[in-house]
Amino acid sequence: MTKNLIFANGIILFYIIQRITEVLISKENERWLKKKCNAVEVNIREGFQMKIFHTLWFISLLLETNIKNDIRLGEETIVIYLFLAVCMTIRFYTIEKLKPFWTIKIFSLKNPKVVTDGLYKYIRHPNYLVVVAEFILLPLLFKAYLTLIIFSFLNILFLSRRVLLEEKTLMESSDYSDKFSNVKRFVPFIFALAFLIINPVNAKELKYHHKTYDDAKKSKEYIMFEGESTKLGLITTGFDGYAKDFKINYDLVENQVNSLVVTMLTTELDTNVVSRNEKMINTILNNEKYPEISSALLEKLNLIDGEQTIKMRFKVKDHLVVKPVTIKVEKNDEGFVVSGTAFIGLQELGLPDPSIMIAKVKDELALKFSVQLKK
Repeated sequence: MTKNLIFANGIILFYIIQRITEVLISKENERWLKKKCNAVEVNIREGFQMKIFHTLWFISLLLETNIKNDIRLGEETIVIYLFLAVCMTIRFYTIEKLKPFWTIKIFSLKNPKVVTDGLYKYIRHPNYLVVVAEFILLPLLFKAYLTLIIFSFLNILFLSRRVLLEEKTLMESSDYSDKFSNVKRFVPFIFALAFLIINPVNAKELKYHHKTYDDAKKSKEYIMFEGESTKLGLITTGFDGYAKDFKINYDLVENQVNSLVVTMLTTELDTNVVSRNEKMINTILNNEKYPEISSALLEKLNLIDGEQTIKMRFKVKDHLVVKPVTIKVEKNDEGFVVSGTAFIGLQELGLPDPSIMIAKVKDELALKFSVQLKK
């Protein structure tokens, strides 16, 4: 065995030890999450498959490196080592930044810590970016091209699936979708092309603004709520309100919406009654502290004619509520008309009872919407 081959095996061994260390750190963090946060692992099979996949990658890398015995030398290796050093720095950074919330497995827990500063201000998953880079750089260093091609491709497949699962879990228990709606996942640079081949995304944004309650009510594209109040326990009447200003961000892949986030300004909610609006905006919704209301899809929406029921997450103030929403899709020349209805309680949203002495407001509201999603 040549000195160069011994050196190459030493580097691979270093990364194997580093991976084992990560597993130990993860296990310690997992114990803490289960004890302190009652965390529950999501999709146990996925975590097991990831371990097997990384093990096979190391085996393939070792075998091809030793069989070929053609280690890359020269000045170009300096560049590769520099990139690997940057990757290692980013990995240590993410472990330190997330602290006990950094794990190899995916866990579901109540109100998880969502980090949005540092690298996470620009990229959702810096640790996964490192993994993608290492799957390219290490085989490139040892001219293990077969390992590079096969496992880099498979790695993108695994990570694209894992990222969607991880983000879905976070969206169900936090305001993750709101905080990261304008932040790229883990491939803002050279790896974007490879990821898009596997998971092509057509990101779009729709903005709506109606000057008055009547304009919003007449529009074919709207977001509204309906409720009931009973006066003196005898007479029941209905009331409604419209969002005069709202924004929709969605990712469209062929005839499927992979993600969708709706944002509304509390000041632009209008019931067509001045006194009711003031109470709703200032007292019940506390506009000064919570200027926005949001909702997000937690499942993929298939854009095929007909009805389907999917889960959506609603955020009002600091309260997050997941509810089933009945959605109807109709195809037209411009794209798809998507309408739906959800029923949600004021108490579920942590909102105070708006009833007054002579009128009792029913706790349940009907949320309705209709929007045109363009192709």
